[in-house]
Formats: sequence, structure tokens, C-alpha cells
Amino acid sequence: MSAAQRSDPPTDSAADSELQWTKLEVAFTVGIVGCLLFATWQLGDLLARDWLAGWVGDSALREDLIYYGVAFTAAIAALVGATRSASSTGRFGRTVVRSMLWYGALLLISASGMGAIEYLPEVAAGLFGAGVLIAAVYVLQQRYFTQERILRRRLQNDNCPECGSDLRSEAHFCSQCGTRVGDECPECEGYVALTDAYCAACGRELAGAVSS
Repeated sequence: MSAAQRSDPPTDSAADSELQWTKLEVAFTVGIVGCLLFATWQLGDLLARDWLAGWVGDSALREDLIYYGVAFTAAIAALVGATRSASSTGRFGRTVVRSMLWYGALLLISASGMGAIEYLPEVAAGLFGAGVLIAAVYVLQQRYFTQERILRRRLQNDNCPECGSDLRSEAHFCSQCGTRVGDECPECEGYVALTDAYCAACGRELAGAVSS
């Protein structure tokens, strides 16, 4: 069977299953995000009122620069770090990555919103805040919550992309739900996984591999 004849891997059910959190994971995520947000604003307060109090003096602008500088730096660092670690394996790793994503997104939104309200007219502030929220949702969906990344991560972890069951070595089909998870190289008939871009035995380029 040629690579072009592979059946398309499932998408919606795999994505929905992978994105589901247990109630305990949601509680831990909320707690992690809340603690990190509190710590971030407290760090800004400590810098403005104690460590850099001499530089700030009576300048409200300098105080705002410290608060928003800390917030934006932490938010960008969290989002970049989380997206770079999006391939983390294991439920613990995924929970931490999701927590950092939500922390970075909420911190960015809250800092942008407060800054807009303080320095822009009310209508402009509302539009600016909505724009930041839309941009954050778009970035998260494009960089992390994509069906292809979920499918590829499951296959790389030797799990069925449809039902999540453990796969046998060099399996062509899942033993639990029958989903195709492997194929034969059209050149040498060696085993190739759906995520393989090239055959490991003969080096032939494969069409239809699940991209990262």
C-alpha cells in the first residue's frame, strides 16, 4: 500500500480527548496561575517601593514602568517558554505547560488592559483590550492547541491518536479501536509510522506524514 493511500488519521475526537482536563488538574492549574499572578505583581511592588524606591521617587511614570515592565517581561517569557515546551510528554508536563500558557496570557491581558485604561480613553482602552485578547487566543491556538500537534505527540508517545491506547511495536493498526497508525514503505516495504517523513530503512520521502 502506498503512502498516498493511507487513511487519514482522526482529528476531532483525538483533539477533544487530549484537551480534556480532570477536575483536579483544573484546580491545580487555577492555583498555579493564581499564585504566579500574585507573585508577579508583588515583585513589581517590591521593586517599585523598596529596591528601586530611590530611582522611582515621586514619579508615577517610573513606578508604572516597573510594574508593567515586570508584567510584560514575565508574560512573554512564560508564553515563549510554554510554546517551546509544548511537546512535553506526560500528564504532569502538559499540565505545567498549560498553566504557564494561561498565566502568560492572563498576565499579558491584565497588564495591557490596565495600561490601556490608565493611558487611553475608555473606548480605545476597551478596543485595545479586546484586540490583545483576540491576538492571545490566536497565538495559543496556532502554536499549541492544534490537532496536528496533538496527533503527532500521541503517535510519538506510542499512543493511538484516536483512543489513546498504548500501541504495540511497529503496529499498523491500534489493537483497541482499529485506527491505522502505521504503514509500509512503497519503496522497500519496511515499516513506517504516520509521523515519519522518510523511511528509516531506505530513505524514501513519504507523502502524507503527520506534520509537527
